[in-house]
Amino acid sequence: MNMKKVTVYLGAAKGNDEKYAANAYRLGMLLAGNGHTIVYGGSDVGCMKALADGAQMAGGDIIGVFPQGFKGSMHAVKLGLKVERTDLQNMVYVADFAERKKKMEELGDCFVIMPGAFGSLDELFTCACNRALRKHLKPIYVLDTNGYYAPLQQMINNMFNCGFIVEDLRTIIKFIPTVEGIVEEINSL
Repeated sequence: MNMKKVTVYLGAAKGNDEKYAANAYRLGMLLAGNGHTIVYGGSDVGCMKALADGAQMAGGDIIGVFPQGFKGSMHAVKLGLKVERTDLQNMVYVADFAERKKKMEELGDCFVIMPGAFGSLDELFTCACNRALRKHLKPIYVLDTNGYYAPLQQMINNMFNCGFIVEDLRTIIKFIPTVEGIVEEINSL
């Protein structure tokens, strides 16, 4: 098994079901436990915190990529949350979110998208567009916790059925329902 740098995109919120953060923690533990390095957004809140906590618990290597001077969303600032993780040995600082997205894509050997919001979808679509344009050939895995991404799967099928994408593009995103299934896929790369 080759050790990989796995770029994980996920929410800075916890969501309203404890499974989201639990899955992030478990993914961090399992990836780190299998010797993979995790690349993520460098945050210390929500599911992003859970991912890093799990990886650290398993003694894994983590690369955070964080926008210089970012203090958090309006909501985080209002709550007084400290969003930047400060205990990582490897933090890469970038100018803004566009540069963060580019750097995270560059660093990873594959991508995992977990439940999240606008940012996670933006990162997923950027990875998928760049793969469709052959800017990279890296695998893209989506953790479909409790059918969270079922509407997206339906939309991709709709794009295919309406003739906007071909079969090859329909399958560049692999939807997997469990953390263990994603880790198994990455271990087989």
